[in-house]
Amino acid sequence: MKVQRLLALLCVLADVEKITVQELADRFEVSKRTIFRDLEALSCAGIPIVSYPGVGGGVSVIEGYKIGKQILSNDDVQKIFSALDGLRSIDRDSSINNLIAKLVPENEEHIFTKSKYVISLSSWFSNNIIQKKIFSICDAIDNHRCISIEYISKTSHIMRIVEPHKLVFKQSNWYLYAFCRNKNSFRLFKLRRILSYQILEEQFDFKEIGHIDFEENYGSGLFSHHDTDGAFLVILEYDTEDEFILTEKIDASFFSKANEQTSVSQIRFYTTDLSFATDTVFSI
Repeated sequence: MKVQRLLALLCVLADVEKITVQELADRFEVSKRTIFRDLEALSCAGIPIVSYPGVGGGVSVIEGYKIGKQILSNDDVQKIFSALDGLRSIDRDSSINNLIAKLVPENEEHIFTKSKYVISLSSWFSNNIIQKKIFSICDAIDNHRCISIEYISKTSHIMRIVEPHKLVFKQSNWYLYAFCRNKNSFRLFKLRRILSYQILEEQFDFKEIGHIDFEENYGSGLFSHHDTDGAFLVILEYDTEDEFILTEKIDASFFSKANEQTSVSQIRFYTTDLSFATDTVFSI
């Protein structure tokens, strides 16, 4: 919606010294003409927009102009609080508590009650190994320290020296996004596959990262209800008593009772990657 974009645009302008119209258009995924119209609307509303022409120019809000916290709606605050609370669950940095205090000066419980999301990235277990790896890697990132890792990949078991840049959480798994000196490029390393690691004394300079390519099409069609070109129909029979364990890897919507007279049920799905699906099923 235009109003939401205008508020977001104002937040961006208040947070930077100056920014180009093209950068704003790219960020909000609209045309430059739309950004110009939005800037004109803000100006008409009394927001002092300043334009800097020429090379290195851009637009900004006039220096010293203050934006009240009321620019964030209650729904905005709830979403931001949920995200920060999730980050707080695995990050020991006290600055997160300070940031939440700035955002939510009133009682946190009130915002928690109103929010429809609860995000916790922590483990169910206090002595979780992944959690320990996260804490160690966070310290290495903060201090620009290289890490020596012993990593198990699909084709090798090798020692690597990496420069840790980011911790990534995607689809229930933690990854280390690091520059691998062996491959001379950035790689994603699943934390579960790091057999051993050592934080080194050697330091490194951070490299500019525009974005991380998560290969969104990886494993496309691994489990599907619908037949597509090149897809295989897979039917698995299982004992009902194993149902709970199977849901760790396969969504329950693929389960069906084959015969009411027996304890044997079925899982039926289509997949375009039979090898990957087989590996997934047999890893349960």
